[in-house]
Amino acid sequence: MKKLTLTLATIFIFTVFNSFLVFAASASNSEADSGFSITSGLDFSKETKSTFDKTITITGKAEEGSTITITVYEKLLEKEEELKQINKYKIVVGASEYFNQTINLVIGENIIDINVNKDNKSYSNTTSIKRKKSEIKSELEQAIVLPRIRK
Repeated sequence: MKKLTLTLATIFIFTVFNSFLVFAASASNSEADSGFSITSGLDFSKETKSTFDKTITITGKAEEGSTITITVYEKLLEKEEELKQINKYKIVVGASEYFNQTINLVIGENIIDINVNKDNKSYSNTTSIKRKKSEIKSELEQAIVLPRIRK
């Protein structure tokens, strides 16, 4: 019973507070070589992130003059392999070498593709963010865990 309660509590805490966590992407060798890194908002080391938030802010660092293109796709349920482009954001990195962009998320799976171009060199990476319905959050917050009776 303690295991079940602990498991449910862990799931609840993770789900409710996941939107408040900021994941810093760990710099891979290719990011270090490209002069580009994501410092918050996305974590390329994880396959998928879940959130209840309508938006997410991506922050990073790149060489001055780099062009960052962030494309957001929605994974269509009817055709699992088909993606529909939702938004496209273009940023030219200034002298500070830092950039940030707030992107809108649709309910369901959002595929985030980041492409960096500088001096005819290109770097790209992709990750997924699943936006959950806010009703699920409300249900989880109001859920009551009943003890299991052993016979």
